[in-house]
Amino acid sequence: MRSALAIGPLVVVALLATAAKSAEQQAMLDAFDTALTAVATAAAGLALFGLVWAGFLLMADGASERGGRARSAVFMTVAGLALALSAKGLAALMAAGVIPIPTP
Repeated sequence: MRSALAIGPLVVVALLATAAKSAEQQAMLDAFDTALTAVATAAAGLALFGLVWAGFLLMADGASERGGRARSAVFMTVAGLALALSAKGLAALMAAGVIPIPTP
């Protein structure tokens, strides 16, 4: 019940922020979204390279080490991809008005 009461004001602020979007804010959000789309695309390509690299590490180390370096490479690759995609998700939430954009 408390969480529902805490979310209520956020929804009202989000609705007001959506209604009050100016042309400048929309242009900023479009530029930000374009830049983050490029970052997400690059991160996906680098993640593919990281997973292939982890496969090579696994083959080079063999099964005796239980894939220590390979496991670390996979974890870091997935963490980096998640970070890049979460930035894209945050921008989508801002564009939808769920997270209000502070104005000076």
